[in-house]
Amino acid sequence: MGIGRRLTALLFVASAGVFLLPARASAQRLSIDGDQFAIDGSRRFLTFITYFDGMNALDVAGDLQFLRDAGFDGVRLWPTRELVRADGSLDPDGLSRLQFVLDRARERRMLVDVTFTAEHVAGLDAAHFQTAIVATARALTAYDNILFDIQNERDVYGPFGRPLAQPDVASIAAAIKAVHTQRIVTASITPNLSADAAARFTADTRLDVTAYHDDRVPNWYERGRLQAIVDAMRANGRPAYLQEPTRFPFPSTDRADYFIQARANAKQAGAAAWCFHTELGFDLRNAHFRDLLASRVEPEWNFVTSVLMRARLRTSDGVHYVVAEAGGGSAVLADRVNPGEWETFVVAALDGGPPLDRDRVSLRTSNGRYLQAAGGGGNAMAAAGAAEGPWETFAIESGNGGAVRDGDVVRLRTAVDPRWYVSADRGGGGAVNANRQSPGPWETFTILVVK
Repeated sequence: MGIGRRLTALLFVASAGVFLLPARASAQRLSIDGDQFAIDGSRRFLTFITYFDGMNALDVAGDLQFLRDAGFDGVRLWPTRELVRADGSLDPDGLSRLQFVLDRARERRMLVDVTFTAEHVAGLDAAHFQTAIVATARALTAYDNILFDIQNERDVYGPFGRPLAQPDVASIAAAIKAVHTQRIVTASITPNLSADAAARFTADTRLDVTAYHDDRVPNWYERGRLQAIVDAMRANGRPAYLQEPTRFPFPSTDRADYFIQARANAKQAGAAAWCFHTELGFDLRNAHFRDLLASRVEPEWNFVTSVLMRARLRTSDGVHYVVAEAGGGSAVLADRVNPGEWETFVVAALDGGPPLDRDRVSLRTSNGRYLQAAGGGGNAMAAAGAAEGPWETFAIESGNGGAVRDGDVVRLRTAVDPRWYVSADRGGGGAVNANRQSPGPWETFTILVVK
């Protein structure tokens, strides 16, 4: 599909409004549950995107709506240059603009990683930097959808372009907590320090999250490498946030597939969050973010349009596809041979991120309904669910132990009563039910990702 058709499709999706993403995929109250993030009390793997210049963006509301519809949980914002003065006071217009951005995010139930950058304010010392951050924390106490990164890459940058010292980080973190005890606070670390050292620093300074910028090496996306990094980051019992992975044009970044693998591998490794880092978010003054992303097909546009899995389910006879009649709201059959929108579903993991083997997922139809096992299993399938619930939740089983990918053969098991599997009668050509307890060929479907 060309850029124009993809863009048209996403614009069409955006017009559907609140039905686009399930409630669990949006964000209102960010908290921590053990070594994971939680949204409105439910654990969720979070996907962010670089939106550094959001304070100057041409169309904040349009940008955030596009990103929400594309499946992102939040954005990473750099407000310091517009917000902070050298004497530690806040620029009123800068604060108003920051609140405007946060309001637009909150309206769309999105998160904002508010990352401070002291080096962007000439003459700002550590003491006045703390004053400014604490003033910001006080001004933003009403926002539950944000976290603070005290200093981007604090082991390299800070006041006067020098590293922000560990005692200063600890002091700022404590001062923020004195103003707002529930505010989640981190200070990001570069690969100049090991992941182990980053975890120790986080614990020693009583930060809530280990935010790490891993090294830009050719195998940056591979499972084994990310597993070792995330294991080291989680050793302190806190969430591991891969806040700034490598970006184009560094090695192994010229295809979206590298980033797709990295995100899935990060989730599988136990990370709490991952950010798609792109320099296209560095200057947003003169263009919509969507248009900037679309201007580079690989890797940006092809990755952004893959964050939500849109897929078709082909039955075991190799001919037929599962269909939600009229795009949703009535019967579910497996009798179509020419797939289109009615045969296309958003397959969303309830715990965020890409669907992995044995994840609990929902399947949303083209008009915003959800596939549903009536009674939780043992009966016919319908496309009548208005929202995610127990009847609309299925365990997806690929058997590969990793991410569900294009071409995988999967089974769908009901979540509320795991005895039942979704079945296409006679392997396709007829009804779809959730009434089989012994899975066989009729209970298998090939995932075909729509790109």
